[in-house]
Amino acid sequence: MRSWGKTSLLVVGCVLSIVLAYWQGGFAAWYIGICLTLIWIQAGLFYVFALKGLTVSRQLSGEVFVSGEDVTITLQVGHRTLLPLPWMIIKDTWIHEGSGVKLCYSKLLFPWFRSAFILHYKMTGLMRGVYRFAGFEAVTGDLFGFAVRKAYRDDLHRCVVYPRPDSLTGSGMTFLSEDGDVPTVRGPKTDTPLISGVRDYVSGDPYRRIHWKSTARLSRLMTKDPEQASSAKRMLLLDAAPAAGPAEAAQPLLEKGVALAAGFFEAAAGGRESCGFASSSGSRRIAPTIRPDLTLAYEVLASVGGKPALSFPDLVRKEAAALPLDASMLCITSTLDLALVRAIADARTKRRSVHVIYVHARPSLSVAEREGASQLQAVGCSFTEVPHPVRQWPKQGGVADATA
Repeated sequence: MRSWGKTSLLVVGCVLSIVLAYWQGGFAAWYIGICLTLIWIQAGLFYVFALKGLTVSRQLSGEVFVSGEDVTITLQVGHRTLLPLPWMIIKDTWIHEGSGVKLCYSKLLFPWFRSAFILHYKMTGLMRGVYRFAGFEAVTGDLFGFAVRKAYRDDLHRCVVYPRPDSLTGSGMTFLSEDGDVPTVRGPKTDTPLISGVRDYVSGDPYRRIHWKSTARLSRLMTKDPEQASSAKRMLLLDAAPAAGPAEAAQPLLEKGVALAAGFFEAAAGGRESCGFASSSGSRRIAPTIRPDLTLAYEVLASVGGKPALSFPDLVRKEAAALPLDASMLCITSTLDLALVRAIADARTKRRSVHVIYVHARPSLSVAEREGASQLQAVGCSFTEVPHPVRQWPKQGGVADATA
């Protein structure tokens, strides 16, 4: 420890003062020698007995949270040291596994003869993912600064943070029309072919079920089919690779994509519809044939991140080959390039319904991005842009003392 140097100087001072007292005598020499000896003794006792029997326990206000929420942690610290502890610094450390960001709670205490105390603190503005407890450290020392003792404790604590579902009607989605270049801004409605099924009009069908957009496009009456809608299968594909734009935009755009996926899962569960999921990060795959399970979906979305296991165009081709023909694909990505256009074109060879949601950080699409959107529409794929400007990017929270 660093204090060994100070202790060595203290020992040298004790020896010299006692030697001086023996050789020359005098009250001052004996007084200094005795004082230094007593300080040396108490420093040695501090090294041996300080922080003996240190116990640490903590309790979280919950185990599962939603991004943006706060978690309150109750920390109980106790020890069996018989010596008074003039001061103590404690530090509790947590790590966000997805980003590697460390959150540290540190507090200076003056316990003296107190052997137990309870502290409260908060981790604010939680980010999606898993927070893992990384260790507890306690540092104390004697009153003169010659003895410093440290103790470490580890424990298995973690809290899972689910993504906050994005409101599909308020996310600023811009749906490019299939028959022109004029965009319309709206949320995905439940009466579009992407959300529900349509079929040819049959005499006796209620007029309120007529799907006017399909009717205008196909030049014949089309009606919404609730049975087809309830049996429709959709597969969400999420691109977890860094965006092609600035490096600092990669994580915010991924978080936006995950929030959109959570919103689609919530909408599917509300309509009791089948919705699967797969990500290029290699996280667990959810088949579109199982019944909606929001808890499973949120757990999988919380684990999305890290180095991609395969490229997003390869994931699109893989899922297009594995999915049944009646399953539509909803692709959420922040990279719009020729490789993705070719993969979408391959997926459309079997007349599969494909929709691409493009999340970006710019105020509007660039010329190259508009060209990519036009190419997607040319192969029969619908396209949606979702702007996610800097002012909407989530920020990592911090730690706040909550001890009254």
